Amino acid sequence: MHHFSVIGNPIAHSKSPILFNSIFNQLKIDAHYKSDLLINNDDVREYITSHNTKTIKGINITMPFKEYCFSLVDDKDKIAEITKSINCIHFKNNKTIGYNNDYYGFIKLIESNQIKITDTNNIIIGSGGSARTIIFALIEKKAKSIHILSRNLKTATNIIEEFKSYAKNINLQIWNPSNTLQNCNLINCSPIGLSIQINNTILSQLTAKRYESIIDINYNIQKDYFNFNSNQKVDGKSMFIYQALKSLDIWFESNISNKLDYKYLEQLLC
Repeated sequence: MHHFSVIGNPIAHSKSPILFNSIFNQLKIDAHYKSDLLINNDDVREYITSHNTKTIKGINITMPFKEYCFSLVDDKDKIAEITKSINCIHFKNNKTIGYNNDYYGFIKLIESNQIKITDTNNIIIGSGGSARTIIFALIEKKAKSIHILSRNLKTATNIIEEFKSYAKNINLQIWNPSNTLQNCNLINCSPIGLSIQINNTILSQLTAKRYESIIDINYNIQKDYFNFNSNQKVDGKSMFIYQALKSLDIWFESNISNKLDYKYLEQLLC
């Protein structure tokens, strides 16, 4: 039997086990997927090191360990190298290989929902691994400007410094509440909404306005803190499914995901 898992903190909200175990059952694959709560980086290092010598075939990573896991793998894919963030690990030939499937998932999200990014202004909430990935995706899609709203100014500033060579003519900066932006998307890349205990005071810096699109990359939202006026509102369900399907293809080294019905997988998460 093949073994897989997802790690994070918090992790109780994750529907990855439901999704993957249903997929394994549907495809008649002898495999099992579970979630594991890890408290800190030391736990993550020990977990990945120990599992590299066992029967586990792959691991998904969620907040807040996507950046830390970047330093633990032997090889990375191109997007992971650029963003310094991974959300998928494949143990293969005694090597630990890291992938950033969030990029693929987000691109599929904006394409399937017909969300315009080119020449738009964008406010990103958060400055962790997920935010790094979404910001790079916006750069690749030729956004007009990207404004980072984060409690951690150091990590937000680091993103700006590291990505400025990719951004070129794109205005990439820290969010200033005095800005008046038209044609603006709001994208939540933080854990705000996953639990009512998570500090959300930073949202008071947002401008009361009508947004073109509001995207919350979370999919299992406990409370909606982004109930602003908008022309379109999307959660992260499709991003979650598509990045999971990408993980599946990586772990089984094939296009096995082509055998699956997206609509069926979407219903599993309702």
